[in-house]
Amino acid sequence: MQSGTRDTTLDEKLTPVFLHEDPWNLLRLYHVYRFTLAGALLIALVMSDGVDGGEMKLGQHDLLLFRWLTGAYLILAVISNLASYFQWPDLAVQTVLFVVLDIILILGLLYSSSGITAGFGVLLLIPVLIPHLGNPGHVSLMLATLTGMALVAMEIWLQYQGISDQGNVMHSGLIALFILLISLASNRWIRKASAVAYLAQRRGVDIANLSQLNQSILDKLESGIVVVEGSGAIRHMNESAWDMLGQPGNWRSKPLQEFAPELDHHLQRWLHTICPRIASFDVRHQNTTEMRARFSQLGNQSRRATMINLEDTTEQREKLQSAKLASLGQLTASIAHEIRNPLGAISHAAQLMGESPNLDTADMRLLQIIQSNARRMNLTIESVLNLSRKKTPNRERLALKLWLHEFRKDFIQQNKLRDDQVNLYIEPADTVIEFDPAHLHQIIWNLCRNAYKYAHEDPTRLQLDIHGGNPTHTRDIMLNIIDNGRGMTEAQRQRLFEPFFTTSTQGTGLGLFMSRELCLTNGATLDYVALATGGSCFRLVFAHHR
Repeated sequence: MQSGTRDTTLDEKLTPVFLHEDPWNLLRLYHVYRFTLAGALLIALVMSDGVDGGEMKLGQHDLLLFRWLTGAYLILAVISNLASYFQWPDLAVQTVLFVVLDIILILGLLYSSSGITAGFGVLLLIPVLIPHLGNPGHVSLMLATLTGMALVAMEIWLQYQGISDQGNVMHSGLIALFILLISLASNRWIRKASAVAYLAQRRGVDIANLSQLNQSILDKLESGIVVVEGSGAIRHMNESAWDMLGQPGNWRSKPLQEFAPELDHHLQRWLHTICPRIASFDVRHQNTTEMRARFSQLGNQSRRATMINLEDTTEQREKLQSAKLASLGQLTASIAHEIRNPLGAISHAAQLMGESPNLDTADMRLLQIIQSNARRMNLTIESVLNLSRKKTPNRERLALKLWLHEFRKDFIQQNKLRDDQVNLYIEPADTVIEFDPAHLHQIIWNLCRNAYKYAHEDPTRLQLDIHGGNPTHTRDIMLNIIDNGRGMTEAQRQRLFEPFFTTSTQGTGLGLFMSRELCLTNGATLDYVALATGGSCFRLVFAHHR
């Protein structure tokens, strides 16, 4: 019982899904055929002028009736085209009504032309098949049966009048049987085709819904998702990936290389050496944003696409930095306690010895060396303790250009520099960062002070440029501090941020190390960039504030 209900429901849904979204277009196409056929019959009638029209004996039995029916068929073609244009009456009524009129008119034309000997009896097949396309079922089969019976009855009547012979009756019977068989086959084929079309439509809707659901889920993920075609063009990008890649505009179907050349470089490497195995790479987008990219294949080899999972490593880096500073704080506190006590005793003893009147010049020199190195060791301990104490930054939103403008004035004044020796350029001017102001001052001051001390022996020759802003196709903010000094060798660059590494006898070797650690504590990075023109460039990349 349930199976029968399902079949009936399916039968009811076959009609509207067959072959075309708008069934009116199919009916309009048939009206165009009818109009063309009427015109052809009219032209043939005019050219034959009532005489033998070649193989088609038009109007041989009743020329006047043929003329009237040809005119009526042309008028019917015009009316049917107008009715389908205005879609009145409805589709089912027009289909049945105009098809029945077609069959009657064609039978009349055959009758006025002495039956099937006129040679165009096969034209009955097309109007018989049209109802199958709109409503396959018993009505269409009944119409085909009645058409065949009417054709045979017409030939019998013509034979009774002596116009046709018995052979033509048999011929008309074969044509009627052919029409009925074609109708049965068409009915069965159209029903199957409609069922397949209906199921395909259902599957298409399900796939579209599933695709929309998947896209909605991808768009809500915190991790970035980018889908790249085999040609390298971007097919899809969720909001997180769009933000990580600098919020590019008009990215659809554009090459990935245009927005993220570093990411595209790793993609090409993965495609040519690792694919289809899944692999991950650390990527620095536009030399600013650090992220981890995970590549995996979608589809088969012939129609291959790649899904790139992007993970922002800033938060992970901050957690590692916090844990490192916590461990460093415990270690340095213990070391400082163990070193400061004997160091204080050494300093106190050296001070007492310096008050003795019995010391000669050599002994005084040795006391000065002891006291100088004790102060230097104490300064190193203070620097390490200060680093470990500042493990929790107090971040604030800072207008970068305004803040650096005040810093520039203060730095020039305290170091007695000319205004043109320190240049400041920030674009866009309203750039805002999130950073601890005290940490930022310590970092920038340390970098600029190093340039003042080490770039040139004569500070009046120093040229210091502070450039910053938001590079194209990246969300992070970059700040470059560039001097016109001697630069650094490759060996120095490799150890530049190591603790206690210094090229000066006066420093502790902790300045750059502390600056980098303070940057990491605030979610930023500090690197050295070699310049082809000479000089040094220290680059700060501030984390994207959320």
